[in-house]
Amino acid sequence: MVRNITKALLVFAVLCSSFGLSAKTYITGGLGLQFDLGSLGDTIATDGLDASGSYATTDSTGTQSGVLPRKAIIAENRLLSLQHTTNGLISAKTNGAMTGLVLSLGYEQDFGKAFFWRANAHYTRKVMGGETTAKFAGQTFYDITWDYHALQVPVNVGIKLSVTEDTAFYIGAGVHYFNGGWSLAGSNRLNDVHTALVGAGVTNTTILGLVADGTDPVANWEKTTFQVSGIAPNWLLGAQSRISDKGHVYMEVETLFSFKYGVAYPRSQGGMEGLAPSVAYPQVLGGNQYRFGYKHEI
Repeated sequence: MVRNITKALLVFAVLCSSFGLSAKTYITGGLGLQFDLGSLGDTIATDGLDASGSYATTDSTGTQSGVLPRKAIIAENRLLSLQHTTNGLISAKTNGAMTGLVLSLGYEQDFGKAFFWRANAHYTRKVMGGETTAKFAGQTFYDITWDYHALQVPVNVGIKLSVTEDTAFYIGAGVHYFNGGWSLAGSNRLNDVHTALVGAGVTNTTILGLVADGTDPVANWEKTTFQVSGIAPNWLLGAQSRISDKGHVYMEVETLFSFKYGVAYPRSQGGMEGLAPSVAYPQVLGGNQYRFGYKHEI
């Protein structure tokens, strides 16, 4: 169905151009931001990611009381709790969710009295966030770096309404091709910290409980990469204003519903045993992109 809609939009755009209905034609370029790349903000900051293994838990009397899942990814708020609970013996450096820079290039054509069609290419790359480091007695035991990239090529048809002679608002919808994914790299040796504390005679159940669920075996120098592609719908809302005879500036927000399950292959023993040799995880390449840029009439 989505492919049929894509073909229909392309045919419609070609017909509009060939029938000479265009009032104005533009080449566009812009920059923007996309927040919480991959919808991984909660995973990084508060949830972590469960591993396939589990560990035995004990109550205050030392009696085994059940089992809980181990963590392939330790949430940043947990590491910060450890930092303050241990008076700095364990320290953490956190950066939260990933934010991406969006580069956009495109072609746009007006037709009729209040309509337009456009084709764009948006490339997004992580520029901040997604880096977590923790140390025990000055030695790094947890070091995870997330990365993200995505290419989206939307074709949209919409309505453009002039407010004044030089200013217009527009809204459009269409479909887009997407290709990209996210990756994580680094090490999770939290289980070594637990072993060291037990060996040192630490009996504080709160501290031991906070470090009890690292992957076993530990994950050293892991790198897991997801890559997906597909077609999905999108829509946009924006405004443009003339600044010269042929130049316009614009601001817009575009929502891209890019989603597909991806499969990756962990490299470390801890990753393969803690997750799976082949890991399936949802890849959310979509979201809201906030852009500003320049349109030049040709």
